[in-house]
Amino acid sequence: MNTQLNRFNVITLTLTSLLGIGAAMAAADAQAADAQSVTVSYKDLDLSRPADVRTLYKRIENAAASACLDAPTNMDLARHLAWKRCYSAAVDSAVMQVRSPELLALYRSQPSRES
Repeated sequence: MNTQLNRFNVITLTLTSLLGIGAAMAAADAQAADAQSVTVSYKDLDLSRPADVRTLYKRIENAAASACLDAPTNMDLARHLAWKRCYSAAVDSAVMQVRSPELLALYRSQPSRES
């Protein structure tokens, strides 16, 4: 069964729409006030194939890192924690948007999602 049927096959991750994470990051870093939006397409993938599910998950991770303005390079704990909250919320949101049991299973199998 093709899990892509009747789906838009596109996910959009927007920093300012991620559960108020934009405000949390703005407190930690002034550059976070700039709204970032990243679109992930998966029209070319068949989510009934494990390799394609892994490909989509990697795309989601990369998009989340980009939408959250990339991880801080210095050792500022507050900025890093704000970035990690944004990143985690972005990945969570994207996985739920796709509504693929296979993608959800892969997501849930990832070690240390919360760290």
